[in-house]
Amino acid sequence: MSRAEELRAAFDGGFADAPAGERRAAIELLRVELAGEPHALALAELSSIHVDPRITAVPATAPALIGVIAVRGAIVPVYDLRALLGLATTRAPRWVVIAQGLAFAFDAFTGHLAVAEVPVRGDARLVRGVVEHEGRNHPIIDLAAVIAARLKEQR
Repeated sequence: MSRAEELRAAFDGGFADAPAGERRAAIELLRVELAGEPHALALAELSSIHVDPRITAVPATAPALIGVIAVRGAIVPVYDLRALLGLATTRAPRWVVIAQGLAFAFDAFTGHLAVAEVPVRGDARLVRGVVEHEGRNHPIIDLAAVIAARLKEQR
């Protein structure tokens, strides 16, 4: 068998062989800053992200409700994610993510992160786990739990 035939057989065999091992799908995270601290949001939970949206203030009894925005022809209530998590809210948030028809405002978008799995640490009710990136812990905010808590408060 010539060298060319060996290479061709190895190339063709690469398509016929089973994958080397089971691969887990990466969990995509949006790295954000809340009150000066790093956090993360699961990208799968989000439908959109916006920078510097025009937030119109509305009278509200809920201190975390900072107003409404118009997104694709719909009026969406905007909650300060820092306030919902009990963090300091000293300055106006610049960024907003939309999840399940609600908007959550935060300080800064710091990047994207993909991890194979989320190590669960602690038992905070609104945090699903913590990942470490660049030497800093990023609590992963469980937006579904935040939304459920928000809806429970409204009843």
